Amino acid sequence: MTCTIKIGVIAGTPVDTQMGVDLVKRQGFEALGHATASSPEEQNRLQFLEPEFLTQKVLDIIGDFESQKIFGTMIYCNSLSAAIDIEHIRRARPKSTVVTPLDVYRNLALKYKKIALWAANGQCLSAIEHIFYEQKPSIDIMGVSMLPVIKAIESGEAPKAIVEKFDLVSLGLECFDAECLILGCTHLPYLQRELSKGLSIPIIDPADEMLRLLTKSCQA
Repeated sequence: MTCTIKIGVIAGTPVDTQMGVDLVKRQGFEALGHATASSPEEQNRLQFLEPEFLTQKVLDIIGDFESQKIFGTMIYCNSLSAAIDIEHIRRARPKSTVVTPLDVYRNLALKYKKIALWAANGQCLSAIEHIFYEQKPSIDIMGVSMLPVIKAIESGEAPKAIVEKFDLVSLGLECFDAECLILGCTHLPYLQRELSKGLSIPIIDPADEMLRLLTKSCQA
Protein backbone atom coordinates (compact mmCIF):
# COMPACT_ATOMS: atom_id res chain seq x y z
CA MET A 1 0.00 0.00 0.00
CA THR A 2 1.26 3.50 -0.84
CA CYS A 3 0.16 6.88 0.43
CA THR A 4 0.84 10.52 -0.20
CA ILE A 5 3.41 11.89 2.21
CA LYS A 6 5.24 15.19 2.37
CA ILE A 7 8.68 15.27 3.95
CA GLY A 8 10.51 18.22 5.43
CA VAL A 9 14.17 18.45 4.45
CA ILE A 10 16.65 20.45 6.53
CA ALA A 11 20.28 20.87 5.50
CA GLY A 12 23.16 23.25 5.95
CA THR A 13 23.02 25.30 2.76
CA PRO A 14 20.53 25.88 -0.08
CA VAL A 15 22.60 23.59 -2.33
CA ASP A 16 22.51 20.46 -0.18
CA THR A 17 18.95 21.24 0.90
CA GLN A 18 17.92 21.09 -2.76
CA MET A 19 19.88 17.85 -3.14
CA GLY A 20 17.77 16.39 -0.34
CA VAL A 21 14.53 17.67 -1.83
CA ASP A 22 15.48 16.19 -5.21
CA LEU A 23 16.24 12.81 -3.58
CA VAL A 24 12.82 12.72 -1.90
CA LYS A 25 11.02 13.70 -5.08
CA ARG A 26 12.85 11.07 -7.14
CA GLN A 27 11.38 8.47 -4.79
CA GLY A 28 7.85 9.74 -5.49
CA PHE A 29 7.24 11.82 -2.36
CA GLU A 30 6.56 15.50 -1.91
CA ALA A 31 9.18 17.62 -0.16
CA LEU A 32 9.67 21.02 1.39
CA GLY A 33 13.23 22.17 2.05
CA HIS A 34 14.75 24.68 4.44
CA ALA A 35 18.45 25.54 4.84
CA THR A 36 20.01 26.65 8.13
CA ALA A 37 22.72 28.82 6.51
CA SER A 38 23.49 30.57 3.26
CA SER A 39 26.97 29.12 2.63
CA PRO A 40 29.40 26.40 3.80
CA GLU A 41 31.42 29.05 5.62
CA GLU A 42 28.41 30.28 7.61
CA GLN A 43 27.29 26.74 8.33
CA ASN A 44 30.77 25.77 9.52
CA ARG A 45 30.86 28.78 11.88
CA LEU A 46 27.43 27.98 13.32
CA GLN A 47 28.27 24.33 13.82
CA PHE A 48 31.50 25.01 15.70
CA LEU A 49 30.66 28.23 17.55
CA GLU A 50 26.88 28.40 17.94
CA PRO A 51 25.46 24.86 18.24
CA GLU A 52 22.72 25.96 20.68
CA PHE A 53 21.53 28.62 18.22
CA LEU A 54 21.62 26.05 15.44
CA THR A 55 19.62 23.56 17.51
CA GLN A 56 16.96 26.19 18.15
CA LYS A 57 16.90 27.09 14.47
CA VAL A 58 16.22 23.46 13.54
CA LEU A 59 13.49 23.30 16.20
CA ASP A 60 11.86 26.39 14.72
CA ILE A 61 12.00 24.96 11.21
CA ILE A 62 10.39 21.71 12.34
CA GLY A 63 7.72 23.77 14.09
CA ASP A 64 7.05 25.54 10.80
CA PHE A 65 6.83 22.17 9.04
CA GLU A 66 4.31 20.97 11.62
CA SER A 67 2.18 24.07 11.03
CA GLN A 68 2.01 22.91 7.39
CA LYS A 69 1.02 19.36 8.43
CA ILE A 70 4.47 17.91 7.78
CA PHE A 71 5.43 15.49 10.55
CA GLY A 72 8.42 13.71 9.01
CA THR A 73 11.75 15.55 8.78
CA MET A 74 15.00 14.39 7.23
CA ILE A 75 18.14 16.19 8.42
CA TYR A 76 19.93 15.90 5.11
CA CYS A 77 23.34 16.96 6.42
CA ASN A 78 25.90 14.94 8.36
CA SER A 79 27.77 17.87 9.87
CA LEU A 80 24.54 19.62 10.91
CA SER A 81 23.34 16.38 12.53
CA ALA A 82 26.62 16.14 14.46
CA ALA A 83 26.43 19.74 15.71
CA ILE A 84 22.85 19.94 16.98
CA ASP A 85 21.29 18.29 20.03
CA ILE A 86 19.12 15.84 18.12
CA GLU A 87 17.72 14.12 21.22
CA HIS A 88 16.59 17.48 22.63
CA ILE A 89 14.90 18.21 19.30
CA ARG A 90 13.10 14.87 19.34
CA ARG A 91 11.89 15.46 22.89
CA ALA A 92 10.76 19.00 22.08
CA ARG A 93 8.92 17.96 18.89
CA PRO A 94 7.35 14.59 19.79
CA LYS A 95 4.76 14.84 17.01
CA SER A 96 7.48 14.69 14.36
CA THR A 97 9.69 11.83 13.24
CA VAL A 98 13.22 13.16 12.70
CA VAL A 99 15.84 11.05 10.90
CA THR A 100 19.52 11.89 10.43
CA PRO A 101 22.44 10.17 8.66
CA LEU A 102 23.83 9.28 12.09
CA ASP A 103 20.90 6.87 12.56
CA VAL A 104 22.13 4.87 9.55
CA TYR A 105 25.77 4.48 10.63
CA ARG A 106 24.95 2.30 13.65
CA ASN A 107 23.85 -0.50 11.32
CA LEU A 108 26.71 0.01 8.87
CA ALA A 109 29.29 -0.45 11.62
CA LEU A 110 28.23 -4.06 12.07
CA LYS A 111 28.88 -4.92 8.42
CA TYR A 112 32.52 -3.88 7.99
CA LYS A 113 35.94 -4.30 9.59
CA LYS A 114 37.82 -1.58 7.71
CA ILE A 115 36.28 1.57 6.18
CA ALA A 116 37.24 4.85 4.56
CA LEU A 117 35.13 7.76 5.74
CA TRP A 118 34.86 11.23 4.19
CA ALA A 119 33.15 14.09 6.02
CA ALA A 120 32.70 17.83 5.59
CA ASN A 121 34.64 18.91 8.68
CA GLY A 122 36.47 17.51 11.68
CA GLN A 123 33.51 17.82 14.04
CA CYS A 124 31.35 15.72 11.76
CA LEU A 125 34.14 13.20 11.17
CA SER A 126 34.60 12.79 14.93
CA ALA A 127 30.86 12.29 15.52
CA ILE A 128 30.57 9.61 12.84
CA GLU A 129 33.74 7.86 14.02
CA HIS A 130 32.36 7.82 17.56
CA ILE A 131 29.25 5.97 16.36
CA PHE A 132 31.32 3.38 14.50
CA TYR A 133 33.71 2.78 17.39
CA GLU A 134 30.83 2.62 19.86
CA GLN A 135 29.16 -0.10 17.78
CA LYS A 136 32.38 -1.96 16.92
CA PRO A 137 35.51 -0.93 18.88
CA SER A 138 37.72 -3.08 16.64
CA ILE A 139 36.74 -1.29 13.41
CA ASP A 140 39.58 0.34 11.47
CA ILE A 141 38.82 3.77 10.00
CA MET A 142 40.70 6.06 7.64
CA GLY A 143 38.86 9.39 8.00
CA VAL A 144 39.25 12.58 5.97
CA SER A 145 37.53 15.95 6.40
CA MET A 146 37.21 17.89 3.17
CA LEU A 147 35.53 21.30 3.45
CA PRO A 148 37.42 22.61 0.34
CA VAL A 149 35.80 19.82 -1.70
CA ILE A 150 32.37 20.79 -0.34
CA LYS A 151 33.00 24.40 -1.33
CA ALA A 152 33.91 23.27 -4.86
CA ILE A 153 30.65 21.33 -5.09
CA GLU A 154 28.73 24.37 -3.82
CA SER A 155 30.33 26.53 -6.49
CA GLY A 156 29.11 24.18 -9.23
CA GLU A 157 32.42 22.74 -10.43
CA ALA A 158 32.08 19.61 -12.54
CA PRO A 159 32.52 16.28 -10.71
CA LYS A 160 35.41 15.20 -12.91
CA ALA A 161 37.23 18.49 -12.33
CA ILE A 162 36.78 18.20 -8.55
CA VAL A 163 37.96 14.59 -8.41
CA GLU A 164 41.06 15.47 -10.42
CA LYS A 165 41.76 18.78 -8.63
CA PHE A 166 41.83 17.15 -5.19
CA ASP A 167 43.20 13.83 -6.44
CA LEU A 168 40.39 12.06 -4.62
CA VAL A 169 41.00 8.64 -6.18
CA SER A 170 44.55 8.63 -4.78
CA LEU A 171 43.79 9.34 -1.11
CA GLY A 172 45.17 5.98 -0.02
CA LEU A 173 41.91 4.04 -0.23
CA GLU A 174 43.39 1.10 -2.12
CA CYS A 175 46.59 1.03 -0.02
CA PHE A 176 44.52 1.10 3.15
CA ASP A 177 42.57 -1.86 1.75
CA ALA A 178 39.24 -0.35 2.80
CA GLU A 179 36.17 -2.51 2.30
CA CYS A 180 34.07 0.52 1.37
CA LEU A 181 34.03 4.31 1.12
CA ILE A 182 31.30 5.96 3.19
CA LEU A 183 30.18 9.38 2.00
CA GLY A 184 29.73 11.12 5.35
CA CYS A 185 28.51 14.35 3.77
CA THR A 186 25.36 14.70 1.71
CA HIS A 187 27.20 16.88 -0.82
CA LEU A 188 29.52 14.03 -1.76
CA PRO A 189 27.10 11.85 -3.77
CA TYR A 190 27.51 14.59 -6.39
CA LEU A 191 30.89 12.96 -7.05
CA GLN A 192 29.82 9.34 -6.70
CA ARG A 193 29.54 8.44 -10.38
CA GLU A 194 32.93 9.97 -11.18
CA LEU A 195 34.58 8.36 -8.14
CA SER A 196 33.23 4.94 -9.09
CA LYS A 197 35.21 5.11 -12.34
CA GLY A 198 38.47 5.05 -10.41
CA LEU A 199 37.63 3.03 -7.31
CA SER A 200 36.99 -0.70 -7.08
CA ILE A 201 35.37 -0.62 -3.61
CA PRO A 202 31.69 0.03 -2.86
CA ILE A 203 30.72 3.67 -2.31
CA ILE A 204 27.99 4.03 0.32
CA ASP A 205 25.55 6.94 0.46
CA PRO A 206 23.34 6.78 3.60
CA ALA A 207 20.61 9.00 2.11
CA ASP A 208 18.47 6.21 0.64
CA GLU A 209 18.38 4.38 3.98
CA MET A 210 17.43 7.62 5.76
CA LEU A 211 14.46 8.03 3.47
CA ARG A 212 13.47 4.39 3.97
CA LEU A 213 13.52 4.83 7.75
CA LEU A 214 11.41 7.94 7.48
CA THR A 215 8.76 6.54 5.16
CA LYS A 216 8.54 2.87 6.21
CA SER A 217 5.43 3.41 8.34
CA CYS A 218 3.66 4.97 5.37
CA GLN A 219 4.60 2.12 3.05
CA ALA A 220 3.78 -0.72 5.47
